[in-house]
This record gives sequence, C-alpha cells and structure tokens, in this order.
Amino acid sequence: MATEDVMLKEIPPVRVAELTATAASYSPEDVGAVIQPLYLELSRRLAAAGVTPAGGPAIAYYEDPARPSDAVIVHAGIPVTAGPGSGYDFAVVDLPAIHPAATIIHHGSMDHVRRSLWDLAGWIADHGYRPVGSHREVYLDYDPDDAGRGVTELQVGVRLP
Repeated sequence: MATEDVMLKEIPPVRVAELTATAASYSPEDVGAVIQPLYLELSRRLAAAGVTPAGGPAIAYYEDPARPSDAVIVHAGIPVTAGPGSGYDFAVVDLPAIHPAATIIHHGSMDHVRRSLWDLAGWIADHGYRPVGSHREVYLDYDPDDAGRGVTELQVGVRLP
C-alpha cells in the first residue's frame, strides 16, 4: 500500500444501529477484543428487535473518552432504516456526511491496519490537509473464518488549514 492509493471523496450520511464499549487503547489487539463481540451482540439484538439491516457494510468509528487516557470508545455500527427509538437496547444514530474525506483501502487483517493508517496520515500531511475528527472503518468485505482476506475502507475527514 502506498500514499498514491489515497482518494479524496464525499461520504454521504448514513443511519446505523450501534453498540459502544471502551477499549484499553487504539492498538489493534485492544480494539479487536472489543469490536468483534460488539458486532456479534449487535446482530443478535437487531434480530431480537425485528430490525433488518439496510444493507451495506458495517461501520466502526472511535472517540476519545471524556478523561484523557489511552482508552478509546469504540462504536460498532450496522446500517439500518429504522428510526431512532427509545425501545431498542441499542442506539440508532445518524453519522454525518464527510465533505471531503481522505480514504484508503486496507487489505488484510485489521491487526495490520496501522500501516494503512500511517500511509493515510502521511498523505493528509503531505497534501496540506488537517484531519477532522477520528477515522471511520467501513468493512467492505469481512471473512470471519479468514480475517486476512478482509477489505476495509479507512475514511478521515479533512480540511485545509
């Protein structure tokens, strides 16, 4: 992977059902230990609530906790058409559009995503942009039996200084 694989594009808004949990750090090992069970549980809860996914890939995004630490809040989302409702045991949120986003396709296990994130960060800096917010991961192709076959689009909102 190289920075010439980075594309600038518009990301439309999307409504997702999501669950959140806190990972000890941004390291792939810590995030993976949290995010995989979140998606299993979210799928179970969607089925129990009779909410059908809208189609499209799962999306993860991250935020820093209120207190400074190495921890990160992990959001695991699945696109839905359901409206927000207080009767669900999961959140339904609208992820805003990103205008524009710097994106790169990561091939392989998320255990090795750092290299793709570094390539993306380097491209952003080299082209005079500044990142806006945390990145999103859009899981275009996921094989639970062989994570090494995964295809994930990494998205970062950007702006010129």
